[in-house]
Amino acid sequence: MPYCRPNAYTRSPRRHRFQLGLRLIAAIPGGYALSAASVATLAGLLAQSGMARSDAVVLSAMLGFVLYLVLLLWAFAVRSVARLWAVIAGGLAACGLLLWLMPMGA
Repeated sequence: MPYCRPNAYTRSPRRHRFQLGLRLIAAIPGGYALSAASVATLAGLLAQSGMARSDAVVLSAMLGFVLYLVLLLWAFAVRSVARLWAVIAGGLAACGLLLWLMPMGA
């Protein structure tokens, strides 16, 4: 059997499971929250820019499905779990700020 150098996953399976759990939590509920916030933000911005409200909601909802899929795939492709959480938290903060600054009639 050929010699395999130990890496971070073979040295500590408990740490690997912990990081996998963090990725799952970030990917599924975190990705859902970010895509939902992005849909709400984009729908409001498109409606403010002059698009019909129904068209803005439908377009942003369709793009939300794509965003959720991209976030799910990227959550397991990114090297750093901290970077994953930072992007999700930063995206949620940005969407929340934009929604908070948006006029009520939008």
